[in-house]
Amino acid sequence: MRTWVADLTGLVIGFALGGAALVHFLPQIEHVWRPEMLGQAPARQVRVPSVAPRPAVLGPPRLAPVPDSPALMPAPAPLPRINEPDESDPAEPPPVRGTGVAGTGFFVADGLVMTAAHVVTACRRVEIVSPFVRRSLAHVAARDTRHDIALLDAAGVQAPATLAIGRPTASGARVFVLGYPATAGLLIPEATWGTLENDKLPRQPASLTDPREQVWMEASQVTHGYSGGPIFDPRSGKVVGIVRAMLDGGWLRAIRGMPESGMTIGPGSALLNAFLENAAPGTDAFPADQWGDDPLTVVRHATVHVFCWH
Repeated sequence: MRTWVADLTGLVIGFALGGAALVHFLPQIEHVWRPEMLGQAPARQVRVPSVAPRPAVLGPPRLAPVPDSPALMPAPAPLPRINEPDESDPAEPPPVRGTGVAGTGFFVADGLVMTAAHVVTACRRVEIVSPFVRRSLAHVAARDTRHDIALLDAAGVQAPATLAIGRPTASGARVFVLGYPATAGLLIPEATWGTLENDKLPRQPASLTDPREQVWMEASQVTHGYSGGPIFDPRSGKVVGIVRAMLDGGWLRAIRGMPESGMTIGPGSALLNAFLENAAPGTDAFPADQWGDDPLTVVRHATVHVFCWH
């Protein structure tokens, strides 16, 4: 009986993922300034194996693991309007025109920013900015399109703060999320709170339900522009995942106790750490309490607005 129930629950999860409609699937694009073509080093594709073993049989094709489904990519936010730079400042990037999208990222080391791969896809030019970092050029140093993770190299940019990556302190933990939706403007991010919901799911398949591999979070305020933003556990002072997609909860109502709306998913700490180890071996991010600040203050210093100019 237990085996039958577990198999049925697995099917429900698979159909929930295969049949769930993303909120606002099509990208939002805004005409701004046109960028000149800049020579950039090509991104290195990084393949990160799942940490937890995958079952031999997952069921029908639509039960494929979440990272394999190209439909699970939400649109980033439209690019914000950027004022003319100060031409007397040689460090300021030149003005640009064109179209593109924007998302969120965070420093894992000096000059290294982690974000979602779909935020920086097909970019002719990538920039980062925050209240603590001047608008600076970056390039995509590595990407894992399967799990939707990317690493940006902003050479010479000193991180105001860096965030370490670790597993959640507890099931059902409250987590803090920062992002740059269109309503946030150019420099000031918006913040919201979420609740991890992985404990509502069965233990198998682990690639879909283990919070170290896949974070399931109820956070109704997450929307376009949060993509790539840190999902932060203030109790541990570490990032437990990044925002990848928003799910419609229609299919999720079949899972007992699962919220029917406001669900967000993203790669968890094991995948993020494995990616970082492959992309930038030896990177050592310090825990938030190193500075003696409130952890949420440290997150705000480490988070940046990411621009992808097409």
